[in-house]
Amino acid sequence: MKRQWLECLVCGARYAVGPMWRGCQECAAEKGAPLEVRYDYGSIDEDFGCDGNAPGIWRWHQLLPSISAGSPVSLNEGTTPLCRLECGQNGLALWLKNESVNPTWSYKDRANTVNITLAKELGFKRVAAISTGNHGNSTAAYASAANMVSVVFCHRDISSLQTSLMRLYGAQVFRGGNRNLMMSRLVGSGSWFPTSIIDPFSGCANPFGVEGFKTIAFEIFFQLERQVPDRVFVPVGSGDGLYGIWKGFLELKKIGLSDRVPKMIACQALGAAPYFRAFSKRLRQMEPLKEARTIALSISEEEGGRPALWAVYDSEGAVLSCSDEEITQAASELARAGYAVEPASAATLACAKKEFRKPESSSETWVLIGTGAYVKWAETLNRQFEPLRLLEPEFERVEDLLEV
Repeated sequence: MKRQWLECLVCGARYAVGPMWRGCQECAAEKGAPLEVRYDYGSIDEDFGCDGNAPGIWRWHQLLPSISAGSPVSLNEGTTPLCRLECGQNGLALWLKNESVNPTWSYKDRANTVNITLAKELGFKRVAAISTGNHGNSTAAYASAANMVSVVFCHRDISSLQTSLMRLYGAQVFRGGNRNLMMSRLVGSGSWFPTSIIDPFSGCANPFGVEGFKTIAFEIFFQLERQVPDRVFVPVGSGDGLYGIWKGFLELKKIGLSDRVPKMIACQALGAAPYFRAFSKRLRQMEPLKEARTIALSISEEEGGRPALWAVYDSEGAVLSCSDEEITQAASELARAGYAVEPASAATLACAKKEFRKPESSSETWVLIGTGAYVKWAETLNRQFEPLRLLEPEFERVEDLLEV
C-alpha cells in the first residue's frame, strides 16, 4: 500500500489517515486547522493515470487515498469534456471544463466517490451532508450505491427539485435549522461520516473530498496535451473545489510532469462574497457575512474555507465578483453556445469577461470550471421566462407566432 498521511496545512503536524473530523489537534488556537492527505510523491509511477481498468476518477489512484480491500464506490464520474469557447478576445484561448455531465450533473461526484469510498474503508455505514443542492444529491447517490444511510441538511432556499432528487436517491432530507450544529451532533456520536469541507471552521471537517476535486486538474493537463493553463476560474462557495484543483496542479509539478502552476481565480457573486472582501483587504482569514443572497445558490455562503483563499494567494491569483445580472447574462451566453450550466458556473464567465481586455490576457489559456447543470435549478430558470401561450387545437397560423 502506498505511503500516505494526514498533514496540517498550518503547522505541518502529521497523523495517520483516519476519521479526524475536528482538524489538527496541535492547532487548537487556529480554530482547528485544516488537514489534508499527503503522499510520497517520489514513488509515483511514470504511468500515472493510465489504469484504464479503474472506474471513474480512480484511474488516478496513485494520488488518491488507499483502499485496503474491495473496489471504490464509483458511478463512473470524471473524464468530462474540455470545450473550446469562441467568446475569448485578443488571442485568448478560452475553455469550459463541463462538469455538468457527471452522474448527478455536478462536480461534487468527484468528491463523493472519494468520500463514500473512505467511509466504507473506515467502517462507517451512515453519512451526513450540509448542502445547497448539488452536494446533497451527490452524497445521497453515492451513499445509496454503497448501501449506506444518508442524511442531508439543506439550505432554507433550496430548490424543491433538488430535495426531491435527494429523496429519490434515498436520503433523509431536512430544510433549514442550525445545520452546522445538527451535523456536529451526528458526527460527535462517532457513527456518522461527514461529507464536509476541508476546513473545520463550522465544527467538523473532512480532508478527503478535495482529493476527488484535484482530478479535474489532472484531466485538464492531459486534455491540453500536457500543458498547464495560465488561469483557472472556479466558482467559490465553500472553496473545496478551487483548493482541490489547485492541489492537483501542485501535485503534477511535484511528481515532475509539469514545471509550473496556473493562477487560481475565485469567482463570487456580489451578494455572497466573503472571499472577495477578504482578498480586497489582503486578509488570510475571512470575516463571516451577516447574510448571503444571490441567484447562484450553489455559491451562496456566509463564510468559506480558508484553504481556497490561501491557494489564491499562493498561486498569485485573484478573487473576482459579479452581479446577479451579469451571471444571468453569462448563463444565457453559454446556453447559446450549447452549455446550460447552473448560475454558479456562469459566474466564471461573468468574472472572466472583466479581464478580457487586460494586456496580460493576450495569448493566454484560461479554463472556466462549469460545476453543474442548470436543469437542477428549475425555479431559477423558469423565472426568466413568461409562461407559454396555450394554442387552441384548431390554431394553425404559425406565421403569426414567429418573431423572425
